[in-house]
Amino acid sequence: MTDYGIDASALGRRYVTQRRIWVNDLLDAPVADMGVAPPIYIHNTIDAMKSAPVLPLAEIHAAMTEAAERFQFGILEGLSPDEYCQRVHRTTGLPSNVIQEALASIANALRIMPETLDVGMPKGARWSWRDPDALAGCSLFSRKGDTFAVLAAGNGPGIHALWPQAVALGYRVLVRPSSREPFTAQRVVSALAMSGLENYVAFIPTDYRGADALVASTDFTLAYGGSEMVEKYRHHPTVRIQGPGRSKIVVGADADRDEAVALVAKSMTDLGGAACVSTSAVLVEGDVTDFCQRLRLALKHIPAHRLPLGSANTVEQLSRVLSDSVNHPFDAPRTPFGYLLQPAVIELSESDDPRLRQEFPFPCVFVAPYHATKSLSILAGSLAVSVFSRQRKLLRPVLDEPSISNVYIGAIPTTWMSSLVPHDDYLCTFLMCCRGVRVSSFWDDVTTTGEIQ
Repeated sequence: MTDYGIDASALGRRYVTQRRIWVNDLLDAPVADMGVAPPIYIHNTIDAMKSAPVLPLAEIHAAMTEAAERFQFGILEGLSPDEYCQRVHRTTGLPSNVIQEALASIANALRIMPETLDVGMPKGARWSWRDPDALAGCSLFSRKGDTFAVLAAGNGPGIHALWPQAVALGYRVLVRPSSREPFTAQRVVSALAMSGLENYVAFIPTDYRGADALVASTDFTLAYGGSEMVEKYRHHPTVRIQGPGRSKIVVGADADRDEAVALVAKSMTDLGGAACVSTSAVLVEGDVTDFCQRLRLALKHIPAHRLPLGSANTVEQLSRVLSDSVNHPFDAPRTPFGYLLQPAVIELSESDDPRLRQEFPFPCVFVAPYHATKSLSILAGSLAVSVFSRQRKLLRPVLDEPSISNVYIGAIPTTWMSSLVPHDDYLCTFLMCCRGVRVSSFWDDVTTTGEIQ
């Protein structure tokens, strides 16, 4: 049993409902009980947030800087940073260092929000109609809506560094946490609310009916999930999907094999192998068998505390799915906090084997020979592709393929990220638009809401 309760919160008020679910750790011990907010509460909250007072963007950004300190160092919802990290570790199985690094990276994303928004804004656009350039006519960077929903995943806390950009743009944001790991969403929302943005953020633990209500009642939605989520919202005009990443590495014949192996090992394990940017496939020019042998040897030297843990259910699912690919039983030793998910390297003989498009929530890669034409169709649609080669014949097709969101050239892991570099495009592209504006000289000085003063 646990005495830690998680409830919906919005507009400075907590909402406690009798319908509740358990949040369990990887060994099925309860870590928290969480309320399930009904659709009627969601509709009422959205209406109330729309009519709440508006803050200038400059004040919102200042509040986010304050929230960064609270998020990284403060006690929020009764949890210190260490206690928060421990709960995330128990429920996700991610290595402790990954969670601690996410704590710092989310805080840093909140601190540099104005710089992040500026790089995503078209160069000719301006934030306010009161900008001096409006006298001659300019582009006005404008919100396309007022409310934004987030359907969060539980595979890693790092995803919560992205959606606060919507708050910084002036959107009212409602976050539905993962039932697997609600602690990061709760901590970010709490930090923002306590810093003066209680009218701009809401924490909405709910079920699938509530998720549908969020999508239907807000102007835009950011939805995380797997293939089912992609299929559900593929053609929905107001939903942006953050689906499977299927990130990959191309290793050229000119590459040093030991350096290439180190790059792949890092890209596999950096974020516990569970992130959308974790490498799930490698295409190799040259001897694939030799590369796999070198990679397996390198992975054996990674200490256990740097590897993810899973539940018994996860181990059972992986054993079943990988039974045709792995020649030996899937081995996951039990630890005091879960089952150790050891890295897997699976060699394939065909360059267009459909398994190259699979990804799993632990360090697992499929390795196949690179083919000049077949491999491009496999690389298409990848979130991130690292090309470890100086050969133009390998670089150019990847750079020219628009469906590859992020391209890294050289010894750069697919897990590399920066708040100032687009991650599957800028969020601004989805939420903002440019309108033409011109203001007559000496016109009445009327202050508008939501602008940077």
